[in-house]
Amino acid sequence: MQRHLRSLFLTCSICLASLCALVPAAHAETTPAPEVPLQALQDFVTVYERVRTEHVEPHSDEQLLTLALQGLMLKLDPYSAYLDAHATQALEESTSGSYVGIGIEIEPLGHHILVITPIDGSPAQRAGIQTGDWITHIDKRNVKGLDSTTVGRLISGPAGSTVTLELLRQGQEISVSMQREHIDMPSIRSELMDGNIGYLRISQFQQRTAIDLIEHMQALINEGAKGWLLDLRNNPGGLINTGVAVADAFLKKGVIVTTRGRQEHSNTIYEADPQDPSQGMPTLVMINRGSASAAEIVAAALQENKRAQLAGQQSFGKGSVQSIIALDEKRSIKLTTAYYYTPKGRNLNNNGIAPDHKLSLSDTQEDELEPLQKHEEILQQAIILLQKRL
Repeated sequence: MQRHLRSLFLTCSICLASLCALVPAAHAETTPAPEVPLQALQDFVTVYERVRTEHVEPHSDEQLLTLALQGLMLKLDPYSAYLDAHATQALEESTSGSYVGIGIEIEPLGHHILVITPIDGSPAQRAGIQTGDWITHIDKRNVKGLDSTTVGRLISGPAGSTVTLELLRQGQEISVSMQREHIDMPSIRSELMDGNIGYLRISQFQQRTAIDLIEHMQALINEGAKGWLLDLRNNPGGLINTGVAVADAFLKKGVIVTTRGRQEHSNTIYEADPQDPSQGMPTLVMINRGSASAAEIVAAALQENKRAQLAGQQSFGKGSVQSIIALDEKRSIKLTTAYYYTPKGRNLNNNGIAPDHKLSLSDTQEDELEPLQKHEEILQQAIILLQKRL
């Protein structure tokens, strides 16, 4: 045991000494090199060796070091994380919009998972899954208390494999099975609503979201749209550059967002260009407690540049930027490297954005309406607000 402990201690000491040696010469002349925290290093090695030899369940060195890495990232902040191969792949799929699954947009509500919409032509749509269905079990596993990430992991799997969902539809229990396929998940849905309102729903900010948004806007303009209702409710964010590009689609000038971090490349000011795909038409942005990160960048940029008003509820309040740093071909870390600031210099971390118009339900509506009906009632309130501006 002592030999193993000394070997690990020596390895860690060499690694820390090497890190200290990597300080650039220019800084080395003016800033003393930090001392290696030998006592803390000894404590780590001692605890490590105790766990390795005495924990009731045996663990390999690789397992223990991975656990240590996970703990390090977990304690930094709520958003930094160690991503194993599966988590890294899931993140890549969420930003690209391409994955293997059944093709549904879902949202955890209460004890179960609500189906927002099946994608056109997807296995879910062909199997008869409908908007408003509740998913109660996936391959016989109860989804009670699971978040959307865990549910997505259960639904996904190899192309051609089968998954069975148990649904609740208007009090009736339904079981449907389908084969997973390669799915291109669009991040935007749109339609021309009554009163020539161009409705734009963005579920998350993927690589193609801004490009697709402009295409949807042009199609709605051709159909006669006179105003924009941008729905960012329950949008958890995504790629910051895409969020900037989405805001730019509505702005002709002004700062969109500023990022500030410890590294020079993390300090960036994003500004709008003169092009205006929105054609300056009246715009209302819908937000709620589920609107976060890049969604808040868009909402704050349009509000503070006086381009649009916000309606709904206070947003989530995530004002930090995460960088994905590869460890190898499969694994990575997600590290918070900067904070972002609105055009007026506000950092929204743990604060969120207050809407110009608060939308809410009456006590009776809260008690009697189904979740999807509540969703539509808030939407109708927003439509009425926008119609008054047309």
